[in-house]
Amino acid sequence: MSRLGSTLLSLALAGVITLAAYANPVLVGVAVVLVQVLVAVSPPLLTPAGTVVPSPRFVPAVLAGVVATVLTLEPDLLGGADGTSSDVLGASDTGMLSAILPAVAVALFAALIAQMLRKDGRQQLVQSVSYAVTLAVVAALAAGWIGTVQSLGDADAVAVAAAGLGAGLLAWMLPIDRWVCIGVSTVAGAAGGAAVAATVDSTMTVFFGVVVGAAAALFAILGQAVARVIARGNLQPAAQWGFPGALAVAFAAPAAYLGGQLLTVPSLR
Repeated sequence: MSRLGSTLLSLALAGVITLAAYANPVLVGVAVVLVQVLVAVSPPLLTPAGTVVPSPRFVPAVLAGVVATVLTLEPDLLGGADGTSSDVLGASDTGMLSAILPAVAVALFAALIAQMLRKDGRQQLVQSVSYAVTLAVVAALAAGWIGTVQSLGDADAVAVAAAGLGAGLLAWMLPIDRWVCIGVSTVAGAAGGAAVAATVDSTMTVFFGVVVGAAAALFAILGQAVARVIARGNLQPAAQWGFPGALAVAFAAPAAYLGGQLLTVPSLR
């Protein structure tokens, strides 16, 4: 049931992001923030002995997500005052890559402050900070969906990546050997992406759909697998389906973003 729930959640989130992409990039930002909050509401990290590693992580992850989302929607905010900005910053039209570093920096600062406020002796300090920063990086990367809709591929690139993600995760539910299932899921993602690329009224090629769909499927599966390793031993229902579902969508965001940038290659459009 947990795998079914996480897959359905991933499909729902990817569907909402796709519909928002055809409406307004700001609505994509709203959907992405929802994904980032679900990533931030993560299960606690456990030691090999099964004890909880104290790790203040919600605030750093949410801050990283919000900063990355805002800067991706409004990359000009990185420009600074007149006469102090490099011309290179102005060339960042999607903001995705430029937003990651400030977002992680804010999250790291918040994570260190949270550690200073701990009153439990700060045990497992390295693991605690590492977990919080890792979640923050994943939350920030989810802004890649916004960068995708702002790319040359526009909403159609989002639809291709979302189709690959959905097809791959559905195939991942098959009760077969996991290594074999990875190959099947990747092929399913490629087929889903190719089907959308061939259907939408766009200049993108079927080959583009194959590449982006397969990549989105593979990264979404990786996100679910990583989430299940983190949530292992946690009996909370949200940890069993909510966290893996959101992490799959966040992991697929960079693949979708890079797909949008691939449309600068003449043979793919």
